[in-house]
Amino acid sequence: MVCDEPGSATREPESALSILVDLGCRVTACRFDLGDLDEEEIAGTPPTLVVLDAGDELQRAVQARRKLDSVPPVADTPTLLVVTVPRLPALDFSLGFDDFLLRPIVPAELYARLRQLDWRTAAFGSEETIKIGDLVIDLAGYEVTLSGRRLDLTHQEFELLRFLALNRGRVFTRDQLLQKVWGYQYTGGTRTVDIHVRRLRAKLGPVQSGLITTIRHVGYKMKSGGKAPL
Repeated sequence: MVCDEPGSATREPESALSILVDLGCRVTACRFDLGDLDEEEIAGTPPTLVVLDAGDELQRAVQARRKLDSVPPVADTPTLLVVTVPRLPALDFSLGFDDFLLRPIVPAELYARLRQLDWRTAAFGSEETIKIGDLVIDLAGYEVTLSGRRLDLTHQEFELLRFLALNRGRVFTRDQLLQKVWGYQYTGGTRTVDIHVRRLRAKLGPVQSGLITTIRHVGYKMKSGGKAPL
């Protein structure tokens, strides 16, 4: 999905929208104010990536990203920001951008960055590996890496992370987690779950810790999307 400033930008051959269409990509276009966004359409076929073709309109792109946070199909969708060189000093990735590209756009670079962003933020699983963004859980090797760095997890921390990752999107009570992860013979209290979740979040760091969410008065779940909150 491409969001850009209203006016002639979408008609310019060097715009992100024009380039992606020329490359044969399926693109949904909208303005920064999202006034022309068809939520039913994107709910039916959620976009893999969002491109905010800001140019000099950085603040409007920031507002657009915030508005997209309230649209469920794209709330956690990885976002590429296209800006001009003068706006570089104002870039702040905590605002929800995952990567950026400078104008004038080089088509090959735009395509390469989108492919790299899609891979980096993708979530997939197999019998031996679970990948959630930069987090990779090697089930066969009993190892977890984050952005290529190995995390030092205890046995129970690994088992808790593995269980939640294999059941992304599902909510489990503390009692259920004790039974599933620690086993029926475990005699400790549910506070054990809270302690291990807290330790896991600390080791995952401030960005990826948001993968494990607390469901108030219920328990915990791991987000089903591939992108952790920024």
